[in-house]
Amino acid sequence: EESLLRCSKNTKGYSATMSSSLIAAVLLCLCVSTSLATTGFDLSYFQGDVSQSSFNCLKSDGYVFGIIEATAGTGGFNSHVGTDISRAHAAGISNVDVYIFPNTKQSASSSMTTLINQLKSAGALTKNMIWMDIEGSQYWSSSCSTNQQWLSQAISTIDSLYKGCGKSTCVGIYTSSSQWSPIMCGSSQFSKYQLWYAHYDNSPSFSDFKSFGGWTKPAIKQYAGTTNICSTSIDKDYY
Repeated sequence: EESLLRCSKNTKGYSATMSSSLIAAVLLCLCVSTSLATTGFDLSYFQGDVSQSSFNCLKSDGYVFGIIEATAGTGGFNSHVGTDISRAHAAGISNVDVYIFPNTKQSASSSMTTLINQLKSAGALTKNMIWMDIEGSQYWSSSCSTNQQWLSQAISTIDSLYKGCGKSTCVGIYTSSSQWSPIMCGSSQFSKYQLWYAHYDNSPSFSDFKSFGGWTKPAIKQYAGTTNICSTSIDKDYY
């Protein structure tokens, strides 16, 4: 501010013009940045049968993509996932993925085969992605190598059964540095898969991201946890 004031005294009206131009440029950049931000939500099976009006409300509030839990906690199938995706599509939310909270006490191959077939039968897999939810060390082995093998087998099974997203793999990883480190010992083995990371700073931006697990850039950020909105409860996401 001191240098601007000095400049204003020395150059009279010229400085004021430059300052106004600078402010206008900054505001324009902020507007462009905001318009480029893409916000979405993820929805757990705990929300049950989410109504069409809730999805319509989320769309009206600016949420343009969604990720729905495919599993019922650490086991079983979320029987509402197909309906949730259909209703999101009907609301105009075209990009709706699913995520899997796996039961690692079951066989990776057989459990993923069962789940993918259930998702297909429910009409929940079209051109969307499948995200593996890696968190909660209590749900995993104390051996990182065992966990790495389990996840590798799970992903290979999914890739063999579903290729609808049109990419080399339709699997992504949801995790955070604090979860990936104890469960996978920081392995970079899975860094070729897209990363959806969690950091609850309430900022729809990747500016906070720090590399881990071989990932140098994320695909999606979960930037806010449980949020009550539109007669349901969501987490907030950004890309």
